[in-house]
Amino acid sequence: MKKRIVLFIVPLILILIAIFFLNRYTRNKIRAQSEQVTIAEGMTIRNLVEVSGSHLTDEGENALMAFLDNLYRNELIVYIGLFKDKELIRLLSRFEGYFPIVETQKDLHVIDSPIGKIFHIKGAFKDKMGNPFYLHIGYNYDFLSTFEDTLSRNFYIVVILFSIIILFITGLIIYFDKKFFQKELELEREKQEKERFRELSLLTSEIAHEIKNPLNSIYLSFNALEKYLAPREEALFYRDALRGEIRRITAIIQSYSDLSREIYPRIEAVDMAKLAAEFQWMMEGELKKNNAVLTVHVEKDTIFNTDSDLVKQVLLNLVKNAIEADATAVTLTMVLSKKRLDLTVGDNGAGLDEKTAADIFKPYVSTKTRGMGLGLHIVLKILKALDGDIRLVSRSPGNTVFKIEIPRGERM
Repeated sequence: MKKRIVLFIVPLILILIAIFFLNRYTRNKIRAQSEQVTIAEGMTIRNLVEVSGSHLTDEGENALMAFLDNLYRNELIVYIGLFKDKELIRLLSRFEGYFPIVETQKDLHVIDSPIGKIFHIKGAFKDKMGNPFYLHIGYNYDFLSTFEDTLSRNFYIVVILFSIIILFITGLIIYFDKKFFQKELELEREKQEKERFRELSLLTSEIAHEIKNPLNSIYLSFNALEKYLAPREEALFYRDALRGEIRRITAIIQSYSDLSREIYPRIEAVDMAKLAAEFQWMMEGELKKNNAVLTVHVEKDTIFNTDSDLVKQVLLNLVKNAIEADATAVTLTMVLSKKRLDLTVGDNGAGLDEKTAADIFKPYVSTKTRGMGLGLHIVLKILKALDGDIRLVSRSPGNTVFKIEIPRGERM
């Protein structure tokens, strides 16, 4: 991901540097061209002033003053100063008498003044008596600075916008890379998990194949011997214990086989009220043995497209987990809509600690000393096959609640 970001950012930075130097080149070129044009215009104005001044002085100084007043109407002119020899005889200035004139100044030059840049034009002429006149005109030259400032401001705006685009696209790359990486990680983890379960299943199948025959023989022999057992409490205790261990071995083998087996739902129209009643009847013996009560809330006449066997298996695992967590009251609620089925399974059992709750759907995570920790993992696998989901919404002691969502399936 870092390599991809660097490969993306480096060209953008190079583009930004190119924009900077292009902006600088453009600004210098415009300044040079503007100065050339301004100087050319200044020389033309100076020549006109000198010729006009000579003619006007012949008509009298009043005519020259009227000409200067008329010229001052141009808003670009900052000041006009007229000297007769070394005496200032006329001053027009827009900034409180501002008139930056010294004898060493050139005829055409730019003045850096407190009021901005001024282009100064100096013209010289004589009247018919031979008296020297010097006319100084200052033009507002600050437009070039304003233009340069605009170019600089536009450059900074481009830099900011470009930086925002870089950050935004970089953020998108990081976001999608992270999602893609997480997806790849999940797929790799799932692949490894499937591979591990497949290997485990092959091993289990071999073990199951070797165990099933002697296990069946033990079970049949046990059933044959059962009638010879004396009806003593100790004998009955060991009988039940032996039967329970045989069932547990069978369940362990079956659980490992279920892990590696692909699940293919068989979608059909299911009466959920009937399914709930059948499930309640199926759990009756287990509940009675553990002094627990299962309460079911479900709407009547509710038809939903799903796999009834898979839903029963999900409920079986959840309710058995609740009973094994010392719950005496388990509640199953079914709420149906046009698009999905919401199942809620709550119990008043021992609850879950924070660490166990975080990993509860992972394989081999269990709160039971004799449990394998595969029940909820199998539940999650079934729900994924149904495009559904399961969440632990409460883990408190006395109030453990699982929420299941199953979308309506398409009938085969």
